Amino acid sequence: MRPTPMRRNQPPEVRRAQILDAALRCIAAKGYHAATMDDLVQASGLSKGSLYWHFDSKEQVFLALFDRYAEEIFGAWRDAAAHGRGVLESIRSGAELLLRRLSGEGALLGAWAEFLSHPSARQRYAEVLRASREQIAELLRVGIDRGEVRDLPAEGMAAGLTAAMEGMLLQAMVDPDFDTESHWSVLWDGVLRGYAP
Repeated sequence: MRPTPMRRNQPPEVRRAQILDAALRCIAAKGYHAATMDDLVQASGLSKGSLYWHFDSKEQVFLALFDRYAEEIFGAWRDAAAHGRGVLESIRSGAELLLRRLSGEGALLGAWAEFLSHPSARQRYAEVLRASREQIAELLRVGIDRGEVRDLPAEGMAAGLTAAMEGMLLQAMVDPDFDTESHWSVLWDGVLRGYAP
């Protein structure tokens, strides 16, 4: 793992991002349990004191990494919806960002697998899945009101979409030859046939 080049006098958010980028590399290379704070120090190029200034523990770094990933995905869905795209197009673009980001980047997919095995992260992951389903359901309700989406229970449709995305990621995690993009394309065609009015 190569350390991130260090620059003096960076704002706290830059330092935190530097630490989280290093954490992603460490967790992907060694796994959460084997990675140490010393590994994070080395990979980030920061001093131990600087690392502990921003994070009290490895678990805190790990959960912050998870939160960053979750915000990136939710932010993409919010941005797509805010830019006036149709509801199903907003959901599709958010789902594709998630799939592309996770299945296309081995380090992030490895970290995602670690999220499932860590008790605090698993609890956080359950919260993210709930929030994801709620956000998708809210978009679907807007689509139903606009006549863009069939009048079906939004919560059930959101649960189905979430399960489809998670299933794609699970297959990509265990099968390096799994072609997420082409399989998602077929699945999305079925979603459009089932959810569009």
